[in-house]
Amino acid sequence: MRRLVLHVGDCKTGSTILQTMLARGDCVPEGSRLFAPSGNQGALARSLGDRKALYPQRWNAIARRLDQADWDVAVLSSELFEFIKPDRVAEVVDKHLRPLADQIKVIAYVRPHTGRIVSQCAENLKLGHDTGTLAEFTERFLSRGRLDFATRLGAWRGAFGDAFTMRPFQRDRLTGGDIRRDFLAFVLDGAPYTLTDSGQDDNSALPVPDLALMRFLQARFADMPQDNRVAFGKQFGRLLRRHLPTIPADPLRLTEDLYDRIYPAARTDAERLDAEWIDTPCFVPALEAARDATIPLAQSLDAADHHSPETLRLMTGWADLIARQMTDDPKDFSRRLRT
Repeated sequence: MRRLVLHVGDCKTGSTILQTMLARGDCVPEGSRLFAPSGNQGALARSLGDRKALYPQRWNAIARRLDQADWDVAVLSSELFEFIKPDRVAEVVDKHLRPLADQIKVIAYVRPHTGRIVSQCAENLKLGHDTGTLAEFTERFLSRGRLDFATRLGAWRGAFGDAFTMRPFQRDRLTGGDIRRDFLAFVLDGAPYTLTDSGQDDNSALPVPDLALMRFLQARFADMPQDNRVAFGKQFGRLLRRHLPTIPADPLRLTEDLYDRIYPAARTDAERLDAEWIDTPCFVPALEAARDATIPLAQSLDAADHHSPETLRLMTGWADLIARQMTDDPKDFSRRLRT
């Protein structure tokens, strides 16, 4: 029987690594055919959200590809499904993928609360979605109910029933301590496979000086198309990770005050997650352990506090040069940065 897997996030849970693995064909199952069109299917999710003009074409197209390809297991993956109402996803799956609707499995990984806030803030700074401070980001995250993981997961279970699975994104809870192997164990239902480690696309958070520089550059691009700012952030972030800092630098961290601000809502939600989704509690212990990683004072995200005036002068000139190219069509700009 065919098996269709819909991977719906969350953001900051290794989705880029999984999508890179799928796109490169790094996994070869024994005795079955794995099909993952394009690796990342962000357009499917966005067609139900901020890019409604893409619907229904994107879903019709993926239905044709699934119908025409030879496969036993297929994966559609996008962390952007996190922001789409699950009942809408179920409705569209039933409409466009009806022959496969009874064979679908849905999986989401969830990062513990404090780690999600810090990593998401760093990602937003990198991609130009947000150029504020960690404290400002945290307040928005809380005010929008984004720490209410349990209710959101309940909506996915309500839409897909037992076909929906949640896995905690914690190394000691992942198969072999590896998000790829944990994901493949679910996708292939435990069947054996060969995994080629061809160099995964690392999307780990940048250290504070690099984030400050990204914030500085993205501010220069404030009037540019958002898709081009995102493309720049992704590619420049990859380059910065390849060229390690010459001076050790700290990652972004919560202050004690911010932790105390987060704790009440996070504690309530962590208790629900452990009670409703996990055999052995892990979200409450992760929240309590995060207290030890806090710092007394906020780290500066002002580029001038990390880089010399001469460096920022050069970066300003370089950014203004890049900005001239950011007026290009997003597809052309993104393709140029990747090559």
